Amino acid sequence: MAEPTAVYIAEVIWFADNPVDGRKRIAVCASLDAALDILRGHHIHGGDLVVTETASALGTSDARTWAVHERGEEPDDEGHLWITEEQLIEELSRG
Repeated sequence: MAEPTAVYIAEVIWFADNPVDGRKRIAVCASLDAALDILRGHHIHGGDLVVTETASALGTSDARTWAVHERGEEPDDEGHLWITEEQLIEELSRG
């Protein structure tokens, strides 16, 4: 069995909407920094963004989650930019 591999999912989430329909995935990256860089450079959501790890209901039960917010501002549970770390398990062989 292979070691778990993490991916970092950068999303825009509108909590006032249906949780399924109110989510837009921006990118899936191999690192937290890469996901944050993509959000920083996004033509709509970009800016001087930082992350704050939070206990959110996003993702699976063992996922880590970061609220993405402007530098100098506090993260907001109603905020709309999030990065979630999910663990993937790859098979070594298919035989």
